[in-house]
Amino acid sequence: MSTITHEAEVQRQHPRYRLPMRCLHMGAPVSVIDLSVGGIGVRSSAFESRPGSVVDLTLVFPFNGYDLTLPVRAEVRYVNQEHGRIGMRFVDVSPRQHNLLRFILNAYLSGEVVDAGDVLDVVSRRNEGKTRDVPQRPNPEGLAANLAYYGRSVAGYGFIAAATLLLAGFIGTGVFQRMYIIPAQSALITTDLVTVPAPSSGQVTFIAAGNEVQAGEPLLTIQGAQGTSSIVIDSPCDCFIQARYSRTSSFVREGAQILVLREKTSMPYITASIPQSEVLRFYRGARAVIEYADGTLVRDVQIEPMPTFSDDDASVRRFLVKLAPGRELDDAAIGQPVSVVFNTFSGSAIGAAAGKVNAGLNWVGDEIASLFGQKREEKSAYKAEQRPDAHDGKQVANLK
Repeated sequence: MSTITHEAEVQRQHPRYRLPMRCLHMGAPVSVIDLSVGGIGVRSSAFESRPGSVVDLTLVFPFNGYDLTLPVRAEVRYVNQEHGRIGMRFVDVSPRQHNLLRFILNAYLSGEVVDAGDVLDVVSRRNEGKTRDVPQRPNPEGLAANLAYYGRSVAGYGFIAAATLLLAGFIGTGVFQRMYIIPAQSALITTDLVTVPAPSSGQVTFIAAGNEVQAGEPLLTIQGAQGTSSIVIDSPCDCFIQARYSRTSSFVREGAQILVLREKTSMPYITASIPQSEVLRFYRGARAVIEYADGTLVRDVQIEPMPTFSDDDASVRRFLVKLAPGRELDDAAIGQPVSVVFNTFSGSAIGAAAGKVNAGLNWVGDEIASLFGQKREEKSAYKAEQRPDAHDGKQVANLK
């Protein structure tokens, strides 16, 4: 840990003051221009000097009834003949002299009456600038103290590493989903259905009972308006009755749905719709993942041949995809919603490169496995050749 050092007051640059004081050099008076804690300015006509020379001075401060003299040594910093000024810096000044100079300057500036006791008291003070050392933390001693000390450090770094990994994983997952995952707008379990509409307006006088009908059997009969002839509709296939929208004696309009049939040979499948803006990504290659209502998750679902746009799809700005269910479904599941997402990573450039690398690694693994297998077969054949088949020239029979 580095030490924090504050600049002491005596280490700073100091302002200059014009005070009623005198200065003596070798007993001769010197005219004083100004004074500071760090130096003094005098008239250049007082004595001959050159920059860098050190002279002995005596500072005389008049107080109430007495004069205070302070001998100091000063170094000539510059000589300005144009303004008649010599600038000098105090050197070899003890902390006691610094304290006394500061006290006198403050007393003059504040207008306080200075007595001899005040001067003697301030001389005994210590105000020199020192660097304060920050105490170092003691080193841990003992096994328990070392474990606690280093355990806290390891736990702190481990927490930072775990938080970094979680954040990186969260960001990476979000980027991957945004770039390669297409969620379906809607998806449900369906099958090939046949809708039976009313051929004309009238009263329904007959609807086939039960859940199954054979091809050619009557499905329903509609009596025309005002007692006109009846219209009989026969079943177009061997079908199950999937839904009923009318009952006997009810009136229907022409084109209204009455029955929905499902062929017995038809199998349930999944239809999912995706936005038209994602169609190009879908065509480059996609894998479907289906999640059913019971929580079953089916991956790498087979996607049926890509359909083309229809007028209905273009009007609602969606694209319908047909998927194999990937599991056995009963008739009760038809119409249930499912969740479908499409992973297009395999169709991207990065996915293609990753697929090639994976194929190369698989090929290398197969080659290594076949090489070791061939060596084992050769070793087994060599041992079989070295096994003795005869003893003392006689054939030995192996008894089991």
